[in-house]
Amino acid sequence: MEALEDHAKDNGDIYIINYDSFDGDVDDISTTTQAPKDPNFIDFDEISRICNESFITPLSNTLLFNTTGKLLDENDKTSMCYFRCFFEKSGLMENFKLNKDMVRKYMWPATGDSIEHCESERKDEPNACVRAYAISQCIMMRALTDARNKPTV
Repeated sequence: MEALEDHAKDNGDIYIINYDSFDGDVDDISTTTQAPKDPNFIDFDEISRICNESFITPLSNTLLFNTTGKLLDENDKTSMCYFRCFFEKSGLMENFKLNKDMVRKYMWPATGDSIEHCESERKDEPNACVRAYAISQCIMMRALTDARNKPTV
């Protein structure tokens, strides 16, 4: 007679473990199929990693920008280029134009003329990183201001 554990070792997506021999190392466990990703999924962590490879920016700069809309050093072109890279690769901005749907989905829902106003920031700036940073800073400042003035419960 065949033991139940010998019969049901691998039944497709679920791998049944014999707990008598399980050593507690969950890294040894895997499924046979990967869960499908949402085609609209944006991996912001991966984009951040990619941009940081070219424009090394400390996490503290990113956190400061996300909470205040500013950099510690407002002349730091490397961090400005990082934010240009991040906004462009994530689809939030292309050719200095903000993607309204993406901005509203992933940042605070921009109100009024925020998008149009911010796109006009530093329009004559020859340095693409400085201009992109000015636009992203503007939209972040407006998002932070809107969030403070219209708190959600």
